[in-house]
Amino acid sequence: MLALICALLVAIFAVQNAKPVVVAFLVWQFKISLVLVILGTAALGAAAAFLLGTVRLIRQSRRLKEADLCIERLEFELVRLQKSVKAKEGNKLSATEGENGQ
Repeated sequence: MLALICALLVAIFAVQNAKPVVVAFLVWQFKISLVLVILGTAALGAAAAFLLGTVRLIRQSRRLKEADLCIERLEFELVRLQKSVKAKEGNKLSATEGENGQ
């Protein structure tokens, strides 16, 4: 919603400033309507923000996958250790019962 309001404000501003201007870039010079300069610049800014946001989302997705794999490994290790503890407790009980029976 905020993006739509900003786009509308930029469009209104651009239409109110429709005079031709000279734009110089490196060795080139263009005579172009200020509306096109404003809208083109806004579009390039939006595209850059979109691309940077996409890169951030990809990085976060990769980190999330790595974290999920780490969780799986740790859960597996936890189950293994719990079984090991239970087995050791069972051995201690058996040894204790054997000593008490003699």
